[in-house]
Amino acid sequence: MPRLQLFKQLFFLACVVQTLLPHSLRAQESRETAQTGSMRIATYNVSLNRPAAGQLANDLQSNDKQIAAVAAVIRDVRPDILLLNELDFDEGSDNAGLFEQIYLANEELDALGNGAWPMPHRFTAPVNTGVPSGLDINQDGQKNQPVDAWGFGAFPGQYGMAVLSRYPIDANQVQTFQKLRWSELPNPTIPIRKDGQPYYAAETWKQLRISSKSFWDVPITTQMGTLHLLASHPTPPSFDGPEDHNGCRNHDEIKLLQTYFERSHKLLNDRGETVSLREDAAFVVAGDLNCDPMDGESQRQAIVDVLQHRLVSQFPPPRSRGASLASGQQAGMNQQHRSEPDTDTADFNDQSVGNLRVDYVLPSIHFTVAASGVYWPALEEVPVSRREATRSCLQATDHHLVWVDVEWKKID
Repeated sequence: MPRLQLFKQLFFLACVVQTLLPHSLRAQESRETAQTGSMRIATYNVSLNRPAAGQLANDLQSNDKQIAAVAAVIRDVRPDILLLNELDFDEGSDNAGLFEQIYLANEELDALGNGAWPMPHRFTAPVNTGVPSGLDINQDGQKNQPVDAWGFGAFPGQYGMAVLSRYPIDANQVQTFQKLRWSELPNPTIPIRKDGQPYYAAETWKQLRISSKSFWDVPITTQMGTLHLLASHPTPPSFDGPEDHNGCRNHDEIKLLQTYFERSHKLLNDRGETVSLREDAAFVVAGDLNCDPMDGESQRQAIVDVLQHRLVSQFPPPRSRGASLASGQQAGMNQQHRSEPDTDTADFNDQSVGNLRVDYVLPSIHFTVAASGVYWPALEEVPVSRREATRSCLQATDHHLVWVDVEWKKID
């Protein structure tokens, strides 16, 4: 090979390595922030919802740019256990499996310069969104609108959930509470109209399900013991009237988590069994809970109670530099917020609610939190060669991945 041609090839390879190596090293460093024996647990609302049934399955097999972008974030953070919110559930397609196999386990380098991050174990199940209730829930004379489904949605499975894991999932011991009725919760928060009457008709209230999507207890077998991932995605506390029916439901969907992990009330699972979390079980609450503890339109007491609960590990909120900068640059409602802006996890409309902390990974007291973060880098601090790729990844969804590194500890 001519010397000049060889030099050109070596120079090209050197440029490629120089472009990719800093990012790969940063990913490696972020993954190794926890000490040996730790696990990284994450939640991510990936906004992989589509307007029609079956569309996501097609997109997953079509080299979709949005899907590749959210996968690149996951491959950069490299969690051991991950809850995905807003991944459409499809009875005819394993969407979670397609996502993992095509976009995470793929050996090709992604836009951020990272290789494969396989998460071969997964759990997914039906959710309430788009499932017809047969009821005129909002009493407008119709029974077949998205608002009349058990959970708001255009088709069954829209805005679904999935758990991906590098550790085995004990599928036989998973508890699901998709069909649990709202009225079966202890002291439910009943929406009331201005005239003092209940918002829901009596017959409707008896049948309404509490979960807008579902609530799952997913046992995962780790090297140190069984971890129960308590996964959910409560409804946004908005899109309603003065009766605040979505705010009430959001509050009680979060309250359901506490009811379950503190074992204060047994619940009816989807198999018709009355169950509660096993005593002394190690758990991690995860999901887009759609509730900021200080800002926004929600009824905040439920999330405050969970955050401060004696069974939940107490640690500083996950933070990011990008969230802090975005709050100041976008202004709007963010200027009225009381919480620290670097704890925000979602980039919402600055003229309505602003950026909020709504995504959570909350380990039980069985764990020590070694490190945590929100994947929201400040673009100004990203090398120019990767800035546009990072920008595209951050724009793929209005939420940001939240991760927590945990280590098991003994309980006295």
